[in-house]
Amino acid sequence: MSSDLDQALRVRQRARARRRNRRIAVTTAGVLVVAVLVWLVGFSPVFVVRDVEVTGLTRTSPDDVKAAAAVPSETPLARLDGDAIADRVEQLATIAGARIVRSWPGTVRIEVTERTAVYQIAQADAYGQVDSEGVVFATSTDRAAAPVAVLADADDQDLRADVATATSALPQDLRDRLTSVNAGSVDSISFLIDGAITIFWGSAEQSDEKASVIGVLWSQGGDYTNYDVSAPSRPAVS
Repeated sequence: MSSDLDQALRVRQRARARRRNRRIAVTTAGVLVVAVLVWLVGFSPVFVVRDVEVTGLTRTSPDDVKAAAAVPSETPLARLDGDAIADRVEQLATIAGARIVRSWPGTVRIEVTERTAVYQIAQADAYGQVDSEGVVFATSTDRAAAPVAVLADADDQDLRADVATATSALPQDLRDRLTSVNAGSVDSISFLIDGAITIFWGSAEQSDEKASVIGVLWSQGGDYTNYDVSAPSRPAVS
């Protein structure tokens, strides 16, 4: 009986040893696979930068974007600092934002959003195009399609941004007929429509409410030449 028990014990011990060895072998193989993948993706010459593409451009040169991005060639895609590349691209005056996409096996795609003009301001013999953040991102001797704004202090970016906020809030049909913008201060923004109708907006605060109010007033018609929505809860027309 003792011999049978000893034999059964040895069988169980051998089974446990085999299971342990299998677990060790599987774990070791898994570690080796992970190590190979890490080397392949992060350090080998297989998945390195070989090409840079730029999308989303209308006014900016792709070469300028690539030069600003300074994507290091032959660098493994997985080890690229995408945020740093995007930050460098966003230093270009015409670029509002950039996103870096890795396209395996060897392409970096830079997806950019360019600044667009909400209005323009006269600068000496040129026109400066101003975006929604009040940034003057381009100048040209030719007048663009955007309305011209006359600002009390064209160097004040806060004022430029407030004017952009108010202008962007105008209903589209009014923006399409916008002749010019005037801002004597941050509290006295006004719009000239069709060269004859004035909308006094006041400050950029409550621009959404003011846009709703002017939309209703405009839709009602009437031979009005002055609209005042500076206090949207108490609009006035004349």
